[in-house]
Parts: sequence; C-alpha cells; structure tokens
Amino acid sequence: MLKKADAGLASLSKDGRSPLSLRRTAYVSGLSFGTISGLFSITNILADSAGPGTVGIHGDSPYFFITSAFLTMALVLLHTFWGIIFFDACERRRAGGLGLVVGSHLLTSGLTFLNPWYEASLGPIFILTLCTGLWAFSTAGGSFHNVLKCLSCKQEPEGQAMLYSALQVPPEG
Repeated sequence: MLKKADAGLASLSKDGRSPLSLRRTAYVSGLSFGTISGLFSITNILADSAGPGTVGIHGDSPYFFITSAFLTMALVLLHTFWGIIFFDACERRRAGGLGLVVGSHLLTSGLTFLNPWYEASLGPIFILTLCTGLWAFSTAGGSFHNVLKCLSCKQEPEGQAMLYSALQVPPEG
C-alpha cells in the first residue's frame, strides 16, 4: 500500500520524486507505535499508583515503579527498532527478518509475565533491546566506522564543497 501511495505522490510532485522515504517512514511508524505503547503502559502504572493502598506494603516489590519505567523505555526503543527492521524486511522480501521481529515481539511480551521477578524479565529484555538496536543500526546503514568518525569530532578536510542554507549569505571571497 505504501508503494502505491509513493507512486501517487511522485506523480503529483513537480520533480517526479516521492516526498516519502522508506527509512523515515519506518522510523516514524516505529517511534509512533513505541510512543503509543509507552503511553498506555505508563497510564496503567499511574492508575495503579493512584488506587487504594501503596505498592510494596503487602510483600510487593518496592521497585515496581522504577522497573515499570525501565520496561516502558525498553518497549519504546524496541518498537522503534522493530519498525526499522520490519520495513526493511518487507522491502527486501526477507521472511527471516519478519519472523525474527515477530518472534522477538512475542518473546518480549512473554517475558513480562515474569514481572514479579524483575531480574528474570528486565535483564533479557534489555539484552534483546541492545541486540535489536544494533541490528536496526546496521539495517539503517550505520557502521562502526561512522560511529568512530562521529565521536572523534573531527571536521571535514578542506577542499570539499560546503552547502549553505538559503537563509545565510555565503561569504564573498
């Protein structure tokens, strides 16, 4: 459906190119799903905190709120990463990538059933988040060389063309 919309938008544009980018669409949809998931999760946690009684008094974990916050953060990140990987797998027709995304989603959901034992659920979910994040990074075209280049804070060598904004006047010289 996105390809049909992309073709329709390309036919309407002046230069014949589509304004949609597959990578941007994947990132935005994954981040949107993650944000919605996080909002629903936090809403339920806040409703529990406003109810009668206090979490932790009757043998419950006193770490309920902090672990819920970390779990929500992991789920937002995971949905973003899953969106990137899923769109790429659909585009390249890789059933293995689709299966791994669906399988890791089911695994993460299943691990939340262990939540009274937070060590048993949070640890594997954070390992899965890290692995999925690295997979999404490489899927999006990232490389270790680019990370090192970014962290070194070195400027580009002289002699390369610089693109100026339309709002700035380039210096005369």
